Amino acid sequence: MKITFLLYDAYDAGGTVRATLDLAGALADRHDVEIVSNYRTADHPCPAPGPRVRLRALVDLRPASRHYAGSAARQRTPGTVCPHDAVHDGPTPPSALGEARLAAHLKDTDADVVIATRPYLTCFLAEHGRPDQLRIGQEHAARALHPDALRDDLDAAVSRLDAYVTVSAADARAYRRALYCAPTRVTAIPVCTPEPCAEPSAGTSRTVVAAGRLTPTARYDRLLDAFAKVVAVHPHWTLRVYGRGRERGRLRRRIDELALHDNVVLMGARTPMAPEWAKGAIAVVPHRTEPCGTALLEAMSCGVPVVSTDCDHAPREIITHGEDGLLVPAEGAVEDALADALCRLIENDAERHRMAAAARRTSVRFRPRHIAAQYDALFLDLEPGLASREGHSQLPRAARGLPLWRRVLERVGLAGLGSPVRVGCRVLPDGSLTFRTTDPALAPGAWHLVLLLRDTAAGDMVRLSLEPRESGAGTSLQARLDKGSRALAEGHWAVFVQHVSGNRSRPVLAGPVETARLLDPAARRPADAGCSAWIPYPAPDGGLALRTWHRPAHAEVSSIAVGDTAIRLTGSLHGSAARAHHYRFRARLCGRHEWAFDGQCYVDPYGDFEIGIPLAAVAEHQPGGQARWDLRLSAYGGPEVRLGMLTGDLADRRDVTTFPTAAYTGPEGRVTVTPCLTPDHDLALVSSLASGGRSAPE
Repeated sequence: MKITFLLYDAYDAGGTVRATLDLAGALADRHDVEIVSNYRTADHPCPAPGPRVRLRALVDLRPASRHYAGSAARQRTPGTVCPHDAVHDGPTPPSALGEARLAAHLKDTDADVVIATRPYLTCFLAEHGRPDQLRIGQEHAARALHPDALRDDLDAAVSRLDAYVTVSAADARAYRRALYCAPTRVTAIPVCTPEPCAEPSAGTSRTVVAAGRLTPTARYDRLLDAFAKVVAVHPHWTLRVYGRGRERGRLRRRIDELALHDNVVLMGARTPMAPEWAKGAIAVVPHRTEPCGTALLEAMSCGVPVVSTDCDHAPREIITHGEDGLLVPAEGAVEDALADALCRLIENDAERHRMAAAARRTSVRFRPRHIAAQYDALFLDLEPGLASREGHSQLPRAARGLPLWRRVLERVGLAGLGSPVRVGCRVLPDGSLTFRTTDPALAPGAWHLVLLLRDTAAGDMVRLSLEPRESGAGTSLQARLDKGSRALAEGHWAVFVQHVSGNRSRPVLAGPVETARLLDPAARRPADAGCSAWIPYPAPDGGLALRTWHRPAHAEVSSIAVGDTAIRLTGSLHGSAARAHHYRFRARLCGRHEWAFDGQCYVDPYGDFEIGIPLAAVAEHQPGGQARWDLRLSAYGGPEVRLGMLTGDLADRRDVTTFPTAAYTGPEGRVTVTPCLTPDHDLALVSSLASGGRSAPE
C-alpha cells in the first residue's frame, strides 16, 4: 500500500521529525512510503530519510528560492485551520500558498493512508482529506499541554478521522475520555528508536547528558540547580545539555550565577544524537512533562541509564525504577531528588553498569520494525481489504524512489567532481581514526580516502586506501589513519574520496562521527610528546572534516575561576620539554610586541600549574575602550608556551565554552575582563573600560 506522512518542516531536526523518519523507513520495507513536507527551509534534511523513502516539499522557503521573496506577503489570514497551534508563533508560520498546495495535494494524492504528525496538520487533514483513504492523526505532545482553544479544535478534527495515535497509553486514555462519543479509533503506539549508529557507551566517562528543546516545560533550570549540588560532591563530573530553544540565554545566565561554567556546557543541537549519548555515563530527563520519550529511548538504546522525573507520560511507561533507570518525583523538592539519584549512580559503578545493560535490553522493544508492525495491524484492522487493493500491492524494491537530496560541496582543485558519498568516522582507543562507508559504487582498492589541509599554501594531503572492512561485511569499506605513525600539521582538514587514477573525485558527507573516546580521562592525560589532538567533526556544509593540533609544548587549561581581585587558571603542561622549565606568566595587548605585565606561575612536579591574573594589572594597562590580551607562559632559555583548551571532543569550542566576566574598579575606572577562546582554541582576555574612564593614549 502507499503511505504518506505529512510533516510541517522535514528539514527541522526535532523529535517529531526524527520519529517520523524512523517509522517511515521501517514501513518502507513492505510499503511504498513518501514524506510530504509542507515547507522546505534548508538544502538537505538532517537526518536524511531512509533510501526507500521519498521526500518532497510543497513550498520552498530557502532564501534563494522564488517562493522566499514573497512569502511574507502570502501569510495566511486568521480564522482558517487551527490558528492556535504553536506553529503559528514559530519561525515558519503557515502561508496562503502553503495551505493551497497542501489542500491540492490531499485532493489529488493516490495514497491509501495519510498520517498527519502535528495538530495543525491533523486539523487540515480532517478538513481536506478524502474519505476513501485512511486518515490518521498522531499526537507527539500530550493533550494536557495544549491550550483550551487548540484542544477544542483538535477534538473536532479528531472526531472526523479514522484513527488518532498517541505515543503513551495515559494520553490515549485522556483522549478517549474526551471523545467518548466519537467513532474515531484512539490508540497508543510508542515512538520507535533505531539501532544506534554508534558504539554503545562504555560508561567510564564522567559525563551526564541531557537533550531536548530548551523550553520552560523541559525544566532545565532545576537540572542546573540539582547539578550544582552534584558538583559540590563530585567536582570532576560535567553536564552536557543538547538542544536549542528560547531558554538558552536564561540557562546561560543561571550557569554563571551558579559558577558552573567549568562543569556545564550548552552544546546546541546535534544530529544524529547517538554518538553524543554514547559519551555519557548517565542521562537525565528533568522535564515537568515528557509525553513521547524519544530522547529517553535514544539514551537507553546507547546503553546509558536514565535518571528521570516521574512525569506524564513516557518515563513511567518506559523506565522500570531501579532496573534500567531511576525515577524521582516530578513535584516538590525535585532538585534534591535529581541530585541524590545522580550521585547514587556516580558513586556506584556496578549499579550504573547493570542498569546500562538493562536499558539496552529495554530499548529493543521499541525498534522501528516492532513499532511498524503495530501500525500495520492498525491499518488492517481499520480496513481489512486495504493491503490487497488493486494497484497498491508491495512495489519491487528497484521501483521505489531514492532520496531526492543531492549536495554539491565547494572543493578546490578536484577533477571530475561526482555525487557525494557518506562516510562515518570513529575514534579508536589510541586516538587513531577509522573511516567507514557502505557506498556500493566504491570498489575495494579502487578509491582513496583523501585528507586535504585547508587554508594553507603547502596543501598537505594524506591518501588512505579504502579496503573491505571485514569478511562478510558486504559493501562496507574502511580506511585507518594511524596516530602512532603519522603526525598531521595543525589546522582543518577536508575529507573526500578520489579514484586511484586521480581522474574522479567525490565529496564526502559526514556519517556518524563517534568521538566518545576523546572524553576518556586517559585520552586527555598529558603526554611526553606534547599535545597532538585529532578531532573529526561534521562541517557546517555537511561535509566530514578533521581538526588537528600538534604542539610539542602546550599548557592545557582545565579550570577558570573568576574572583573579586584575580582570575585563576589551573591546568597541566603537555610535553616533556614544557615540564622541564620554571615559568612566568605573561600578558600583552594583541598587536603589540612588548609584554604589558607578568605574574607567577606555580608548576608542581607532575606538571600541573596554577596562575593568578591580577585584575588590577589588567586595569592598569588598559588602553581605553576594548582590548584583547594574548597570554603565554615564558621560561628563561626555554619554550614560550601558549595556554589553551585543545583536548576533548570539540573541534570548535567558541559557541559552547563560555566564561563569566570579572569586574575591577580602580583609579582608571571600572574595567571588565572576560576570558575567551581564539579560533585556534588559545586562551585570551577581552577587557573593556566603562564609559567615563580614561581615554586611550594618543
